[in-house]
Amino acid sequence: MIINILSREDVKLSHAIARKGNPFVGKKVSELISCNDATVVIDEIESATDCDVFIDCTNTEAFMNNNYEKYQKMNKPVVIATTGFSDEDKEKIAILAKNIPILISGNFSVALYHFLKTIEFAAKRIDDDTDIQIVEYHHNQKKDAPSGTAIMIQNALVNANDKLTPEKINIHSVRGGNIFGEHEVIFANSKDEVITFKHQVSSREAFAKGAIDIAIWIVNQVNGVYNMMHFCGDNQ
Repeated sequence: MIINILSREDVKLSHAIARKGNPFVGKKVSELISCNDATVVIDEIESATDCDVFIDCTNTEAFMNNNYEKYQKMNKPVVIATTGFSDEDKEKIAILAKNIPILISGNFSVALYHFLKTIEFAAKRIDDDTDIQIVEYHHNQKKDAPSGTAIMIQNALVNANDKLTPEKINIHSVRGGNIFGEHEVIFANSKDEVITFKHQVSSREAFAKGAIDIAIWIVNQVNGVYNMMHFCGDNQ
């Protein structure tokens, strides 16, 4: 993410913030990655008074137990780039969003949202005897399963066809190696026909670019909770 920010002329890295106890705290960004940036890594969100927007890439525990209250005090837009929030967490985020604009998403690839539109189109036209399965692949360090993106895909399919329910669309999670992210949707009917749609990324570049573009966009939005569909609807 930091490398992508430093490579652009339309944004500027004002602070790099790590969790307390992180060994990178106190080091310059240039000591950690190949660049000339002299920004020093800090561990306190409330020190970032001169930034315009936060991009939070931590995890659900850190966000809800530590960062949440600090974002309340900072009163600046937040892009939440993590998954695994409970329904209760999402309700609290909605409360926070009454005072600031927040975009939360399990995936920041714009192409994924074109993919969602494609499978929605297919789901509207399936026969009653069609089974739908979702298979998602991620690296072996990913904590949540199914992935946030797989759940987004499941929701998109259900919303596209009122005959579908989440119980009718199984999600299969695979964790292995350093797979960046693959999501496959399989439509199989009883007429010996199978249609498969797949979205795959080969690096995190797409996610980083999307998160930065969204950070630029969110600062101009009114308070509330947004998702990628809001962003893509305005920008595509």
